Amino acid sequence: MKHAFLIIAHNNWWQLKQLIKQLDSEFHDIYIHIDKRCKDFDQGIFSEMTLKSKIYFFQEYKVYWGGYSLVEVELFLLENAFRNNYDYYHIISGGDLLITSNQEFDAFFENNKGFEFIDFDDNKLINDPEILRRVRLYHFLQNFRRISGSSFINSIFVFFERCLLLLQIILQIDRTKKLNWTIKYGSQWVSITNDLTKEVLNHKKNVKEVFRFTNCADELFIQTIAYNSMFRDKIFENEIDSLMNNMRVVDWKRGKNGSPYTFCSSDFENIIHSKGLFARKFSEEIDKEIILKINNYVNGVDYEISL
Repeated sequence: MKHAFLIIAHNNWWQLKQLIKQLDSEFHDIYIHIDKRCKDFDQGIFSEMTLKSKIYFFQEYKVYWGGYSLVEVELFLLENAFRNNYDYYHIISGGDLLITSNQEFDAFFENNKGFEFIDFDDNKLINDPEILRRVRLYHFLQNFRRISGSSFINSIFVFFERCLLLLQIILQIDRTKKLNWTIKYGSQWVSITNDLTKEVLNHKKNVKEVFRFTNCADELFIQTIAYNSMFRDKIFENEIDSLMNNMRVVDWKRGKNGSPYTFCSSDFENIIHSKGLFARKFSEEIDKEIILKINNYVNGVDYEISL
């Protein structure tokens, strides 16, 4: 089987190199999108790497957290990889790590061929009315409220967006009234087959029409397409944790401000015994040792290391 890894990254280039080394295999190709706003990215630092994988770098979009630009990047990477025809397409971030060996990873998908590894969080969708408001209301300033390095300027955009949202609520605006899709919600990080990738790309125009002014649409569009198609019956069900249907280990309980917890060395044993394939998130700036430990572990090397 052939796998395409679609990585969305914006910093921590040493860490990105470690992730690439993990994924390197004759059966794996790597597609990396670097945020266009990154001024310190130098592709030359990766040219020294001798790889079995084919690797492709792109820097096409300015990416804003929660903005439609994230959907554009995912569609862009899927489209570029789809031209080369893979069995699976894995969307991951530059803050992720593989937590199993390439051999075990490949064997898992060989044994579960045809399933779609997508997280659906129906409990949060039901209990958090804000999620459906993302689609019902127009979020015209979703990018602009995060465009500046100044918190004061950003707060101005946030204020104006809230005013626009309040006005829409008063006017009872609902963009979903005529929508044929049932909106679904979950993690943007997925592993999907070639057939579902084709289905997603076939709906590219619809995705733009529905989600262009949707806040955090990256957590909605693939789930919505999969659920409203024949692929609904192909969703993998994780017997350990339904929120790990995408085989990603993420700790939201210890996270803050809408971001997942950043793993440290003390989390090592829990991570490797989690039965996941990927984990997020990690940061070389917070704990470099955990990255090295996991790298050694997946390569079958003694993980007692010193920095």
